[in-house]
Amino acid sequence: MSAPADVHLVVGLGNPGPAYRGNRHNVGFIVVEVLANRIGGRFKSHRSRADVVEGRLGPPPGSRVVLAKPRSYMNDSGGPVAGLRDFYKVPTDRIVVVHDD
Repeated sequence: MSAPADVHLVVGLGNPGPAYRGNRHNVGFIVVEVLANRIGGRFKSHRSRADVVEGRLGPPPGSRVVLAKPRSYMNDSGGPVAGLRDFYKVPTDRIVVVHDD
């Protein structure tokens, strides 16, 4: 990706596994999956213990964005989010976390 001032991190929280698919706790996963579909991206495994898609959202040229789904349970998502923040050098005011509360 590019310089920090140029990128947003959108993290969708949920719980992994088929038992939680469609559950309201996975609304964060659902939102970032919809956004990934809009930019034509596919999630790939990242070393931060999350699946990510990089792309652009919004009217052309669009804002650079990293969409993420931590591969941890919601209560343990802080580590993966911090790892993504550090890896992509995203300022905290450019991080959006989508969850069910």
